[in-house]
Amino acid sequence: MRGRRLLGSKSKINRKEVASMEKLFNKSQKRLGVSSSSVREEEEERVVIRGEDMISSLPEPLLCDILSFLTTEQAVQTSVLSSRWRHVWRWVPRLELDSSDFTDNQACGYFIDKFLAFQGKNYLREFKLTIDHDIFGGDSSLYELCLSKVDMRRKLERFQVESTFGPVSFDDDFPTPLTLSVCEALVCLKLHYVRLNDDLKSLSLPCLKIMFLEDVVMPCDAAAEALISSSPVLEVLKISRSRDDVVVALRVCSASLKSFTLKGAEVLCPRGNYSVLIDAPKLEYLSLMDYYHFRSFEIINAAESFKVDIDVEFAEKNNFMLELIIFYTFINNFSGVKDITMSWRTLQFIYEIHRMRTLPKFHDLTRLRATVCLNASPELLPMLLESCPNLKHLTLVTILALNFSVMASITGLSTVMLHPCLLSSLESVEIQSPVTEEANELDLARCFMCNSTTLKKLVIRLHQSSIGEKHKPCVLEQLVEDSRRYGLSQFEVLPVVPTLNPLPEGYVYVKSSRF
Repeated sequence: MRGRRLLGSKSKINRKEVASMEKLFNKSQKRLGVSSSSVREEEEERVVIRGEDMISSLPEPLLCDILSFLTTEQAVQTSVLSSRWRHVWRWVPRLELDSSDFTDNQACGYFIDKFLAFQGKNYLREFKLTIDHDIFGGDSSLYELCLSKVDMRRKLERFQVESTFGPVSFDDDFPTPLTLSVCEALVCLKLHYVRLNDDLKSLSLPCLKIMFLEDVVMPCDAAAEALISSSPVLEVLKISRSRDDVVVALRVCSASLKSFTLKGAEVLCPRGNYSVLIDAPKLEYLSLMDYYHFRSFEIINAAESFKVDIDVEFAEKNNFMLELIIFYTFINNFSGVKDITMSWRTLQFIYEIHRMRTLPKFHDLTRLRATVCLNASPELLPMLLESCPNLKHLTLVTILALNFSVMASITGLSTVMLHPCLLSSLESVEIQSPVTEEANELDLARCFMCNSTTLKKLVIRLHQSSIGEKHKPCVLEQLVEDSRRYGLSQFEVLPVVPTLNPLPEGYVYVKSSRF
């Protein structure tokens, strides 16, 4: 009953108190080509041409639920439909704003204050704010006060602070200060470019399952550990280190965590003593991205079989032998993993150092997905397969590179010699490759076909290069004949539909962007 009384009283709100709100949906009136006065006239004399307006006759709580699928800007635009819709948007339990929709940061903050004051406490379910540092720049700490007014204690389920940057503003601005409090119902927390104020020792997030921390500056090591351990049902954790990060030892200790992504930051002066420790007995997926600056990386607990995605670029140090020890200590964490995905830049580093020391054996590895260069050295693939003696499923994503120390010739991997003992357990191979006039990718496929006695399935996915290279006549037909001769139970050559933004020639690798 209390909710009904509130809904019935909202038409009495003083228009001066919502002047900033009206600025937001004035532009929606302009988009529709109508003035404020004409809208009011049409609202009072609205005529439904085709049947009854069933939507407007729905109860207000249901209308609010419908509008909750829209952004706040879109919800405000519905206020021009009729007098029935004029104030419905104010009662949507979801606030999603972009500061670029306002004249300045102060106007955006004022809108948030008024919206929260109008709704009262314990009503908001979802809050999302995107701060555009490129348009206004300046002091993002202006949002600290209005963010502190978001009541997280009782009903809020999703809280997100996003930041967007131009080419220069990221270096000039400071992270938005934020204080987290006890959140009884919070399920999803996503923070980007914020600075947490407290030590977080008393923080409690009993329902939190998803946590994204991107360029978040923590006050200390203990705060980072407390933030993770305060979420007893946490399942998905993604951390992208900030260049201003003061955390030296990151401890990820969670009894419920299933997926963890860690993205390294490109820093001018890497902290050599940065360490990572993972204690997550239910961990099923681990992804490591971008720059690897760890002095130590240790997994002391994880699920019996979990997937690993390694896409890191190892930092160059003056002491190469020390770097070698750090790498092998790191890679030994995955000696018992059954499923690994490895990027080209990681493989490149492995190839460059493998002459110094043999790679460890991955005896439990049965599934491998690797990105390699077609014109890489023929020694790379045997080196990789030798370390996986029980491999059953192999996926190779091939690319073209122009300037790499591991590049042998234009033929590269097409001349690789694979000894049958390296392929004694291989059951299926999938090759994803651009089309080359020399058909190097087909020669690579033929190499697997000829040398593997246990191979049952071979799939080739071809995508056209940007210069439109084509195979010579009868090349594919000959490969089909070979597949029959070697007794493959499944052989497929599938075209890949080109993307809207084809990769440029000489494409090597695009560093992972924001997750």
